[in-house]
Amino acid sequence: MNWIEAGSIMFVCNTKYSVRWILPLLLVSLSIYLWLFHFTSGCFGAIRGNSVCKVDGDLHMSESNDGVRQPHAGKNKGSRQSPGSSRPSTLTQHKTNPLVPESVNNTLLRTFKSRILSNSTLPLLTLFTTWNDNPDKYIVHNLTLINWRSFHPSVIPVVFTNESSVIIECNKAGVTALPLSNAAADGIPVLKYMFRDAMNHFKTSLYAFSNSDILYTDTLIRTLAQMINSKTIYFSRPVLIVGCRTNVENVTLEEGLHWENITRISQSRGKQFTEWAEDYFITSPSFPWNEVPEVVVGRPGYDNWLVYNSRKMKYNVIDATKTILAVHQTTLAGNNEGRNHSNRDYNLDLLNKMYKGIQYKKGVVGCIEMYTQYESKQFQVKTRKVRFSCKV
Repeated sequence: MNWIEAGSIMFVCNTKYSVRWILPLLLVSLSIYLWLFHFTSGCFGAIRGNSVCKVDGDLHMSESNDGVRQPHAGKNKGSRQSPGSSRPSTLTQHKTNPLVPESVNNTLLRTFKSRILSNSTLPLLTLFTTWNDNPDKYIVHNLTLINWRSFHPSVIPVVFTNESSVIIECNKAGVTALPLSNAAADGIPVLKYMFRDAMNHFKTSLYAFSNSDILYTDTLIRTLAQMINSKTIYFSRPVLIVGCRTNVENVTLEEGLHWENITRISQSRGKQFTEWAEDYFITSPSFPWNEVPEVVVGRPGYDNWLVYNSRKMKYNVIDATKTILAVHQTTLAGNNEGRNHSNRDYNLDLLNKMYKGIQYKKGVVGCIEMYTQYESKQFQVKTRKVRFSCKV
């Protein structure tokens, strides 16, 4: 009810009614109006006691009940909007089956956080990426910065770039920007040297390259904490962890700010992508990157070769699709963007010159024998029988 409706009620009231009936009615109308104004002004209650509010300013952080900090951001008045960003966000509650059981014990995460903050153990992960300044990807990349920064202190986010505009955005978000030391194919970053430089700058338990349009939830740090906690089992040899991504079109600012919202949109309108696409590569410090060819990121071939070769070398290759949610922020560029760029065959040409008979099909996610999952609320790394065509 608004002020016009309240005025109309007063107008039609018969004089036989006393003031004591009209005054409560006005108070009720005012209460409803103020409640509606507060709700539509942009403050939405979030799960686990947090809130996501539209306020003037930049990134805000609040702490959930399990001690894990999560991001909030204000409306940036001068920001550029990506296509589809004006669409209403999906914030309604959905019945979901999360990758992590709802009642899973958070003690391990809290223990790691406490030890990391006291410098008694290493952060879980150095997570790095790279991109060129692109106005069409402004919201995408800024959401990535906010999302990755939200895993502090467990994850150290890094962006490799030589572009001043990207460095400025990283500085605003509190994310480290490192210079690109090696590139090929007209300036495309070489994967192995980013791993080398990340390991030289930071000491963490694991290191990972991820495409710059991937958002994660706490499933990332939960999986890694479990893996590291069982280090003697899985880290006896070099480790490579990959997984399938989930495509979600036109992720808005509000949808990408909070882990629960990311989970919700992935299940309400997300689609798991092909097993041929691998968008993140988490490796142990012992992984022999110095022996990897100078493949570049963002072009076809290197991902499947990397998995195939690691399987062939008997490394511990693990599919984390069932326990790590990786949401791809799909824009108008689509889901095969790398195939439309110049030098699209650079990796394929390089690898085919170096090796004979590369069987890329044996480097898809579905060919990986080891995988992670929760069974009876317990994290497990299990082994499965893969199809005959996967044999190396």
